[in-house]
Amino acid sequence: MIWKSANVHSREDESGSSRQGSLARSHRPKLGIAFGSGAARGWAHIGVIQRLAEAGIVPDVVSGTSIGALVGGCDAAGKLAELTDFALSLTKRRVFGLLDITWRTGGGLIGGNRLTDLLNEHLGDTRIEQLDRPFVCIATELATGHELWLKTGLLVPAMRASYALPGVFQPVYFNHQWLIDGAVVNPIPVSVCRALGARVVLAVNLNTDDFGAGTVIQTPVSRRKPVFDDDEKLPESGGLATSFFPTFGNNDPEPPGITAVLVSAFNISQDRLARSRLAGDPPDIVIAPRAADIGLFDFDRAADSIALGREAVDHLLPSITRIMDSFATADSAED
Repeated sequence: MIWKSANVHSREDESGSSRQGSLARSHRPKLGIAFGSGAARGWAHIGVIQRLAEAGIVPDVVSGTSIGALVGGCDAAGKLAELTDFALSLTKRRVFGLLDITWRTGGGLIGGNRLTDLLNEHLGDTRIEQLDRPFVCIATELATGHELWLKTGLLVPAMRASYALPGVFQPVYFNHQWLIDGAVVNPIPVSVCRALGARVVLAVNLNTDDFGAGTVIQTPVSRRKPVFDDDEKLPESGGLATSFFPTFGNNDPEPPGITAVLVSAFNISQDRLARSRLAGDPPDIVIAPRAADIGLFDFDRAADSIALGREAVDHLLPSITRIMDSFATADSAED
């Protein structure tokens, strides 16, 4: 069974296939997809979208948190191909060049303006309410801890607020509020898709491989050490540069840097929160790329991450088709 979105305008995607606005049948269930947080592993979301589209599965509603908001928002804006090209072009040197490190008071080590400028080049004045389909990204209000659903206004600052990792990226002032990463409150926003009327919800969880089911951490992050090719030497401040590509293991003799500690602590808390929220509001299908080997700052490994996303969907396509068919059959019977 091939399922096409009812409210997505026809356009060419990166696979070269056209997304048509036709229905496979009159009772096609409304499909939502929730893209979770996960830093550099978020490039796997690209592979998920690509493989689903190739199978004719295009969501009616999209929600995203952090890197999930970035990828989901670019896809909803018709800019996934451009984002993919950008991700595949990254090297460690280029990633470091995008980090506008600041020592001034600002609530984070990275200003984020260079990344914002790149997004503005392609998205400009794009507004969330003007996208091809309903899209919501999640942010956290810093003053109150409230979960905010950003569903109107300019797309770029909304996405930037959603990925404002505490202590790393500076908070974002958006709609008269200071906002930080949405993963603080809702790492995989299944609840948003439900609220938008999705009958079937797919959730993409990028962190299932990192931690054991209990309280003992089995593999905090990849033990792979950062390696730089001769033609990709970073600036002389090697200690600072290395701190932005943190990889460490339980047996490392040196303590991890501040960025490694911040990111890993944040990842542990969001993993526990994600389990709790998914238990209370479970999706119909969890797509879980096996991304444990991708470090949280390995943005230069986009090709590997995208392949993992595609592979994860391949394993689940029969289940996705089956559950879509079962909802369609149930709806037909009710009529």
